[in-house]
Amino acid sequence: MFKYFLSTISLLVVVFMVFLFWGSSGWMNQEDYFRVKVLNDQFKTYQPGDTLTVTTFNLGYFSGMTNNLPVERDQNLFDNNQQKAIELFQNNPSDFIGFQEIDYQSKRSGYVNQSGTLQKALDFPNTYESVNWDKQYVPFPYWPLTRQFGKMSSGQALFSKFKILNADTKVLQKPINAPFYYNKFYLDRQIQIVQVQLGNDTLCLMNLHLEAFDKETRVLQANVVDSLFKVYSELWPTLIIGDFNSVPDYVDSTDAMSKILTIEHIGSAISQKQYSQSTHLHFTFNSSKPDRMIDYILYDQRKITPVSAKVLRDAGEISDHFPVRMKFVINH
Repeated sequence: MFKYFLSTISLLVVVFMVFLFWGSSGWMNQEDYFRVKVLNDQFKTYQPGDTLTVTTFNLGYFSGMTNNLPVERDQNLFDNNQQKAIELFQNNPSDFIGFQEIDYQSKRSGYVNQSGTLQKALDFPNTYESVNWDKQYVPFPYWPLTRQFGKMSSGQALFSKFKILNADTKVLQKPINAPFYYNKFYLDRQIQIVQVQLGNDTLCLMNLHLEAFDKETRVLQANVVDSLFKVYSELWPTLIIGDFNSVPDYVDSTDAMSKILTIEHIGSAISQKQYSQSTHLHFTFNSSKPDRMIDYILYDQRKITPVSAKVLRDAGEISDHFPVRMKFVINH
């Protein structure tokens, strides 16, 4: 009986280890993880003093408020939300859009290349795509098994109407308090760093998605944001956009934004004054019952002047986040 018990335990351990290494392995060519994708050469022209527009949007892979829930989703949900997003951006055109949680070829969203579809529909001549979740099988949500994400190819994308000159991606630390098997299947949080050509000028954009569940790790990632901003903002006008998964420092003085919003020369598109005058209108999460601001557009106050900024609440429940949009000019 004891031998049978040991044999069973040994078999389960072997099965677990085989699944661990198979499921957590990638299926894509790693050379395709980071790529500038050129649709055409119809780049927008720029004259000093022109007003530019940037938007950040955590798409939640078009799953709306079902994101991460163990529920059955019809493909129509994704198709309808994708079409709503196209219409939203056609009605609110932007020169730059930073997307987070955008799927490239994932089972959970019907293997649709969401980045490619949006690029063509919105006619962006070039994009920078970064894959941060490449797995043979993601066993989440944990139950029921039929609702698990399975095969995964997802990440971030920076869309630009102007020519992308250089692009790089900084991969951030995984949750420091999570067990190894959790991190084996977990996504890589990233900061995309892109320089675009504006006539004779250059603009730097940093598109990020910080840790959501481990505050201690998120604060460590904020230190990386600090360091990178200080380097790039000395060279070019610099924007930081994305899902920071952290409320403003005047709401919580111990989270990541307590570090980031106090970086020298950094400003927020939604200023503290604007936020306090109508707090509820600036919540970006969740889109069903908004109760916090965790998505931001930040800028170098020395080199960039904001013209206007708003949370695009008319996005509805395309995602569980609302987009944030800012118009700005580069100081000359």
